Amino acid sequence: MVGWVLGKLKWLTILCAVVGPIVALACWQDGTRRRDVMAMGVQAEATIESATRIKRRRSGTNYKLDLSWTDASGLKRRVEEVSISHALADKLIVDNRLAADTLPIKYMPGEAGSPKESENVVVLDDTAYQEQTDRDLVYVGTGAGALGLIGAALFFLPRRRRHEAVAA
Repeated sequence: MVGWVLGKLKWLTILCAVVGPIVALACWQDGTRRRDVMAMGVQAEATIESATRIKRRRSGTNYKLDLSWTDASGLKRRVEEVSISHALADKLIVDNRLAADTLPIKYMPGEAGSPKESENVVVLDDTAYQEQTDRDLVYVGTGAGALGLIGAALFFLPRRRRHEAVAA
């Protein structure tokens, strides 16, 4: 039983050593992108076209919005599946109906309809929550990676073995 647990723990340390830094890097990049949009983006009032609640068995519930707005040049823009927090979703969706028609956003001006346009939109009412989540996950990913490396080193480094005394 102990051997089985140690075997699983050994592979868990490797998983943490690999996945932890990936999570930290992804959240750091997301936070950097959000800060860039907040610093250089253009503010607009976006119309909420639809809200989607996605319930998954293991990862819980996610909320996504489809937004549209008119940019400074008069071009109609539309972006789909912008993720929002549970707190903002609770404010926007009341009794399975949208309680608000518009939201303040910031977006990076660029080509309309580009495949990465949804990444360049920040919902201003949700910025503080998203930044806190990214900051927390950077720490969690870094910690998991460090613990995974230490644990993997302890499990996989060769150990000195005592040689049994041989009778002469």
